[in-house]
Amino acid sequence: MTSDELLGDLDARGWRTSVVPGAHLADLRGEIESRRAGLDPAYLAIVDRNLEFPVAGPTQVVRSLIVVAVPHACARATFTVEGEARVVPIPTTYCHHAEIHAEVAAAVAAALAPAGLWAAPLSLPEKLAAVCAGLARYGRNTIAYVDGCGSFCELVTCVSDLAADGDPWTGPRLLERCETCEACRRACPTGAIEHDSLVLRGERCLTLHNESGRPFPEWIDPAWHHCLWGCLRCQRCCPEDLVLRDEVAEAASFDERETRLLLGGVDHALLAGEPALRAKLGDLGLLAYDDEFLGIALSRNLKAALAAR
Repeated sequence: MTSDELLGDLDARGWRTSVVPGAHLADLRGEIESRRAGLDPAYLAIVDRNLEFPVAGPTQVVRSLIVVAVPHACARATFTVEGEARVVPIPTTYCHHAEIHAEVAAAVAAALAPAGLWAAPLSLPEKLAAVCAGLARYGRNTIAYVDGCGSFCELVTCVSDLAADGDPWTGPRLLERCETCEACRRACPTGAIEHDSLVLRGERCLTLHNESGRPFPEWIDPAWHHCLWGCLRCQRCCPEDLVLRDEVAEAASFDERETRLLLGGVDHALLAGEPALRAKLGDLGLLAYDDEFLGIALSRNLKAALAAR
């Protein structure tokens, strides 16, 4: 099988794909290392926790890096408070994250298997990989934008012994529109997006703080909260996101009792006796988190989002 044939197979699923020579993994590592200086330690810890580079063995040679973009609309969860249904948005990369990654990895492996080739998923900074591989371009908000779905997509990376037919590697690129548009910078309430830099001020990003179990810093205005976790302010205002901006999937609906439980804090032991609630949190991609997140961050984020609406 050629990489062009793989691209055709995945494109038929509605996915966008780029295949670049595996040698560019060294370039990707270099890009990551060049950005470490000045990064907030908490933000850097998240990068390192989600970073993995393959070590090729004598029977497993990495010849290509495969980056796939799957269109994935935002979601919403409905909570019931004193008889009132309250809708809270959820950004793209949370719901069904693990399922989408598993589906893509399985599809790539299955497409290559008849030719005697292998593929395996790899944990990389997917946005950087997609931009460098020519599949996407950065917005000023450092989110990756893919033609046809904007920033509302799930990015998946795999390595393989498939030889790349070409080399679309470009390195980091900024969307042309961003040269004159500052919609996201003006919409960001925390000042995380700067005018003259492609590096997000991660320590100012609301997502960093609501994904951690630590208390919110005092400088965060309670009115800024609007999502169950993550943030959508810089995407909702972006002209590049018109394609999927208004597509929203209903992820889960929680009755009054379930909402009270979540506001009070839950853990995996409690959820073992709440199969319906556990299933709903699974649909939101939350079961992969530890008890600290479930018991502290989820309760805290939900309270903040409900209070700010």
